[in-house]
Amino acid sequence: MNIKTHLQLEPSVTMEINASVLKKRTQGQHVYNLCAGEPMIDTPDVVKRAVMTALENNHTHYPPMAGLLELRHAASEWMNNDYGADFEVSNCAVTPGGKFGLFLLLKSLLKSGDEILTPAPYWVSYPSIAKLFGSVPVIIDTDENDDWKLDVKELEGSITKKTKILLLNNASNPTGVLYTREELKEILDVAKRHNIIVISDEVYSGLVYDGEFVSCGSFEEHRDHTFIVQSCSKQFAMTGLRVGFVFGSEEIISTVINLLGQTISGVTTISQYAALAGFKHRNDIAPLVRSEMKKRRDVFVNTFNKLFSSKISYPASALYCFIPMSAFGVEGQDSVEFCKDVLNNTNVAMVPGIAFGKEGYIRCAFGENEEELKEGLEKIKDYLETR
Repeated sequence: MNIKTHLQLEPSVTMEINASVLKKRTQGQHVYNLCAGEPMIDTPDVVKRAVMTALENNHTHYPPMAGLLELRHAASEWMNNDYGADFEVSNCAVTPGGKFGLFLLLKSLLKSGDEILTPAPYWVSYPSIAKLFGSVPVIIDTDENDDWKLDVKELEGSITKKTKILLLNNASNPTGVLYTREELKEILDVAKRHNIIVISDEVYSGLVYDGEFVSCGSFEEHRDHTFIVQSCSKQFAMTGLRVGFVFGSEEIISTVINLLGQTISGVTTISQYAALAGFKHRNDIAPLVRSEMKKRRDVFVNTFNKLFSSKISYPASALYCFIPMSAFGVEGQDSVEFCKDVLNNTNVAMVPGIAFGKEGYIRCAFGENEEELKEGLEKIKDYLETR
């Protein structure tokens, strides 16, 4: 039996590229990593000290399946105070990163044959996770000229009797788009009218540079059919510690907790203490991470616009610029081949747009330090001028 065919699972394009990057680095090559989806800055000392203290205090045993009660309280309070939600501790489960939180939510909600709507460009793992449960991803195309935003008429036209879930990414990976309160209300109204569950992936809410982030959890009239996926990874610069959250109705969160018990027996205890320290000091940590990422965003965009004749705009949020290949002066080559070509000849790693459901674009991350960003873009420019 072909296990990939059986599971309907293909490897993530981003993971394939990261593997190529790792291979080059193990060979002693310097690689400019414009594909890594994380802030490449040190985890704050207060978070690291919390890990050490947890070890010294022997907090190394099995955790509660739902997560440390104090952490669930801190996460719920954060969502309520910062984003206008109204979650109790019973509405929150701690998960090993936002990705597995999404996995558990979809497992709790979907059955074989259900359709799950998501706008493209989408985060690479959305369709693959849905397929694991025998569900059908239905992709709703969006356009750069409309700021990559989901049109409610297109949404209504994509709904069938089999539609179960709308999966929304706000703030967006890969485009950095933010939805306004009015736009979200329209989308949520459509979903409620058709009895559709909305899952809002909001893991980049802490990395908003322009405009205002609005959480789907802040709409009181829609809380009965809305779930939120969140994470400590980006906002506290602790991606490797793997702490995320899901928020929603107590009934479904209870199912998520049961799944945690039957799969991983809870999130690593010392990581939860690290996350708790992050929340206790979030008013110090989060602004510093956001400020540093904004500086790197500006350096990346300004450098690109100096080197290339086509200009790109500043993404409002997240860690990425989603760039048309034409801005690089490239025509007649698909995004996968272009990224492989650039990586093989310049050691600059990027992610092809087709991984996000949109051919003709490239995703460049600006999480690296400023010199890496500048030199990486300069190497691409030099190569394209000579090839």
